[in-house]
Amino acid sequence: MNRTEQLLQLRSEIPTDSERQPLAHEAFQNTALRPILKLQNDVLVHFFKSQLNGAQLPDFKMELEGFVKQRLQKDMLTRNTLLGMVVGLLTEDELVTFLADKSEMSKRIIDMLSQRLCDQLGKAL
Repeated sequence: MNRTEQLLQLRSEIPTDSERQPLAHEAFQNTALRPILKLQNDVLVHFFKSQLNGAQLPDFKMELEGFVKQRLQKDMLTRNTLLGMVVGLLTEDELVTFLADKSEMSKRIIDMLSQRLCDQLGKAL
């Protein structure tokens, strides 16, 4: 079994609206990025928490969303490491797609990651 087959086998299938024809970016997001974020969820959350350097998480969900987004925007080391944890699990073909529109794909990853982190960290509130 080659690397591509192994990576694809690790991912969960995420249901989507089969009647709707998604745009190329959205299809890539649903078939590659979302399953990787789901697979890596615990590791991503743990890493993010480890990078807080003693900073306290806000007590309210609305404040938490702002805190996470600001952290991912300003802390480039954390942001780039989290991006790498997702991009590293792309297949070669998916990597070609990612690199063709790296800025847009990175933005999508960070948006989904921000939402995921807020949901996971918000459960503790």
